[in-house]
Amino acid sequence: MSDSIVTAMDLTKRYRRSAVPAVDGMSFAFDEGETIGLLGPNGAGKTSLIKMMCGVTAPTSGQIRVFGADPVHEPVAAKNGIGAMHQSGSFDEMLSVQDNLQIAARFRGVTWRAARPWALEFADYLGLTAALPRLVFQLSGGQRQRLQLIRALLTIPRLLILDEPSAGLDVAGRRDVERFVRWLRDDHGVTVLWTSHHIDELERNCQRILVIDKGRVMRFAPPRELVREFGSAHLVVTVDDDVAAKVVVEWAETAGFTATATGADVRIEGAVARDILPPLSRACQDADVAISGISTVTDSLEQVFLRMTTRTDSSTTTTGSRA
Repeated sequence: MSDSIVTAMDLTKRYRRSAVPAVDGMSFAFDEGETIGLLGPNGAGKTSLIKMMCGVTAPTSGQIRVFGADPVHEPVAAKNGIGAMHQSGSFDEMLSVQDNLQIAARFRGVTWRAARPWALEFADYLGLTAALPRLVFQLSGGQRQRLQLIRALLTIPRLLILDEPSAGLDVAGRRDVERFVRWLRDDHGVTVLWTSHHIDELERNCQRILVIDKGRVMRFAPPRELVREFGSAHLVVTVDDDVAAKVVVEWAETAGFTATATGADVRIEGAVARDILPPLSRACQDADVAISGISTVTDSLEQVFLRMTTRTDSSTTTTGSRA
């Protein structure tokens, strides 16, 4: 489609020494201005997919297009609008932060005069201004992550690839990155592809999640839709103390449920209140246990992801959805 930033059609990548493809027939499209979460267990094909997107390696078969161009055969058209922040990147440790940014601008074909206002604005936004004159080897891990992000944004890209951008950051730092990415999307229309082990931040910030496993697209849908499709509701029963909680756990397990206690709260997996409350209430009354609260909770995206990627049946695999 004309408004798609990235499209893949039956994209496949095989490596010589591997019996199975790293990427196996993926099809999907990213719309302009979307923030896309890329989720998959180790070995799912995330790195191979990103390499093909950036033109680092060519597909074995199928097609991938970035801004309508082939990243391998039309590198200028495909790569000029991409900014990428990787998990680790090399810096000149004995140069200052600002000197490293100047060198990066030169490699991007941008004058420091043009890049400097953006770099300083981003440094201020991410709390790195005071570190600009410092040598890179003096930076903390979190400061290095912020520097990686600034380096990827010396010009505003059309597509920003974020590979674990919050690694090494504390909670406040993670929220700074999230606000920054939302600003890029909302104010500048940047399309973002975001990988993270902090699945909660993808759930908060991404319009759609591309879930892959064993080189295949499992689902490509909004987080809420994934939770509706693969998640479950659970009952949380609150009693007076952990001793009473053990009574509830024992009853639930006898009734065929999986139950876990956290203090005075007992989580009963997959239980429906209207079905379980009458017999549970009778059992608690017989054991002289008082129920002080009942609530229903649903699975998080992280729990859904774990459930999806531990399934073995092929029915969870699908081609790229535009849900």
